Amino acid sequence: MELTLHTEFTFDSAHRLEGYDGKCANLHGHSWKVEIWFRGDSDEKDKVGILIDFGYSKQLKELLDHKDITKVITIGNPTAENLTEWIYHYLRGNICGVKGKNIKIKVRVYESVIDKKCYCEGGDW
Repeated sequence: MELTLHTEFTFDSAHRLEGYDGKCANLHGHSWKVEIWFRGDSDEKDKVGILIDFGYSKQLKELLDHKDITKVITIGNPTAENLTEWIYHYLRGNICGVKGKNIKIKVRVYESVIDKKCYCEGGDW
């Protein structure tokens, strides 16, 4: 059977966009929201019955919360698009890749959880 796990968290951080012609070139903050889905076969659960340990979301939040994420992410400017890719690659390398599982990942990043309805998605489906 195929299983889909979902988790979400919010974090507050600052960033700026180098080379951007506008207000976002200055350091400013957002209350971000991240949603993550994992999809995999139930045969890939460990001996305890866990497909993916949700502890990784605490690790991610600690990396990003109350930081200048311009200095944290390693994929260009910290746009919603680049942050989505960075989180995807972080998870692929630190969660699924390490365990050798054939897990699909989908990431959604909201630049703001307050009064804004745009987001960026990326992943395996």
